[in-house]
Amino acid sequence: MAEMPLFPLNVVLFPGMLLPLHIFEERYKLMINRCLDAGQPFGVVLIKYGQEEGGSAVPFEIGTSAVIAKVQQLPEERLNLIAVGQERFRILQIIQQNPYLVADVEPLTSMIGDDPEFGAVAGTVAALFEEYYRLQLAMDGQWARTFPMPDNPMVLADFVPARMTASNRIKQSLLETLSVTERLRREESILGEEVRALSVRLRQVQRQRYSSLIVLN
Repeated sequence: MAEMPLFPLNVVLFPGMLLPLHIFEERYKLMINRCLDAGQPFGVVLIKYGQEEGGSAVPFEIGTSAVIAKVQQLPEERLNLIAVGQERFRILQIIQQNPYLVADVEPLTSMIGDDPEFGAVAGTVAALFEEYYRLQLAMDGQWARTFPMPDNPMVLADFVPARMTASNRIKQSLLETLSVTERLRREESILGEEVRALSVRLRQVQRQRYSSLIVLN
């Protein structure tokens, strides 16, 4: 158990994910500067209800610790920074409300079971995400020759939801899924549906583009 300052946001941070932040509220300028001075991480938690600004946010109990990788000092003591997600944690108790939230937290560890299909599921998720990414680019008239994917299934299980276009509620549910196999299976289901939907939409967009070319000619 350890104390950790919390930053409630409308973002779900996954381990390994980069998070750019613009810090302008006085309480968070204070928090970030204290973290920098102490070399301490802070916790990013999705807002369950309330607002990012004004101190009324109530967070979900599971979040991700973040270390500050880069800082840019701005006028009026504002900051631009890039944080990197580290590990999951669970809030045990809020011990401070002002000027910013501080909680007692416990680290959470992802678990790999003995499912013999674990490797196959990871391979399917990687292939589906590559197709998902290719289809998204194609929707904007772009294309990608290759897309680098993590070889480690545990890294993959967090890499994929960090880059999916999905609701924060879905992402939070995946963050809270500690079984890597179960997380990958859920991602396989979500990506399968997204790939099917994007394929249909892309065909419609391509027909519209083709029709426009015929009219212009």
